[in-house]
Amino acid sequence: MCRQSSTLLRMGSAVWLASAAGLVGVALGGLVSLAVSRQQIREARALRADEASQERYRRSVDRRFKAFSEFIIQHRAARGALQFYYSQLDGKPSIGDINKALRSARDSAAMVFLVLETERTYKACRGVLRALGQVQSVVYENAGRPSAKLDHEINNALGRAMREFQNAARAELDVNGPEWPWVEGESTYPSGTAP
Repeated sequence: MCRQSSTLLRMGSAVWLASAAGLVGVALGGLVSLAVSRQQIREARALRADEASQERYRRSVDRRFKAFSEFIIQHRAARGALQFYYSQLDGKPSIGDINKALRSARDSAAMVFLVLETERTYKACRGVLRALGQVQSVVYENAGRPSAKLDHEINNALGRAMREFQNAARAELDVNGPEWPWVEGESTYPSGTAP
């Protein structure tokens, strides 16, 4: 009977050890599973954060591109109206039309200031606004007395300021390619293409 009880005790111990080992295995498996799940959750969060960051950057670039483009378009419209005003052609715009074009160009800078991200673009935009203000003063002071000399000075002042803005905007938006310097007396872009 002693042998039988010793055998039963050993079997009971073996069953208990097997059960305990099974429980430890289940616990360890659960811990491993929990650790893997937590790691996957962290990686998924990091991926979502990275995607959200990339989306914010893309939207920022899109907003800046749109604001910069609108500013350039409005500036070119004002510059074109001024060139037409100083031309010898019939149907020239009035001083009121010139004022409206200059105001539209200045007003379009508001969005540029909201979205720009570099000091260089900020300074370049302010330079364009200064040039527009100076041109408006010159136009009003010489209203009714347009001259080729004024046209040349206005073209250079506006062109130089806008070229600096274009180069700054291209750098901010990481647009590859050379920066185009302003050439005195230039009325078109180098090689007939706009940068």
